[in-house]
Amino acid sequence: MCRRPTYEELEQRVKELEKEAAERRQAQESLRESEERLKTVLDTIQAGIVVIDPETHIIVGVNSATGKMVGTPGQQILGSVCHKYICPAEEGRCPVTDLGQNFDTAEEVLLTATGKRVPILKTVGSVILAGREHLLESFLDITERKEAEEEREKLIEELQDALAEVKTLSGLLPICSSCKKIRDDKGYWNQIEAYIRDHSEAEFSHSICPECAKKLYPELYEKGRLELE
Repeated sequence: MCRRPTYEELEQRVKELEKEAAERRQAQESLRESEERLKTVLDTIQAGIVVIDPETHIIVGVNSATGKMVGTPGQQILGSVCHKYICPAEEGRCPVTDLGQNFDTAEEVLLTATGKRVPILKTVGSVILAGREHLLESFLDITERKEAEEEREKLIEELQDALAEVKTLSGLLPICSSCKKIRDDKGYWNQIEAYIRDHSEAEFSHSICPECAKKLYPELYEKGRLELE
């Protein structure tokens, strides 16, 4: 026959169970406090952060910044597949788990709740949670930077187009010391105004200076009947 435990043994066993229960409650409380601290820290970070199960591609963790960037509450994002919000890749074509790509830091696209594609700078790493490996993704919205880059590229292109249209004179110009004609690259002598007109955006309107007017038309000049501009 099995021996029945004595009262003292039962009392000792009850104390052991109470101690184990107290230790379990303390461990659970410590875990809860740790999770709360971690959540507080993650929610203060301006970058979006998500935790993804690499086997199912289910989002199991998300901070408040992600909800703001995606445009939907974080609780609604939890439990969704990452292809729906975080990555535009097709199912079975995950750059990390399926294609083996390593995202130290790369420019990618974030899908919002409205289907808008937002340019982001994303980093993907691994983290152990509950004894299993998970993907930890962090990303920054770089919309303003991309817009600035596009504006800069547009400005550079406009400047290049403008420069391509501008004709400038440079270098040494062979000019006749007597008649002031200029010799072009083909060896022909051209009137100075014709050469400048063909090699720049300048146009000429002809007039006469006072010295030449006095020399060429002395009578008209003396009588003041010659109009000068």
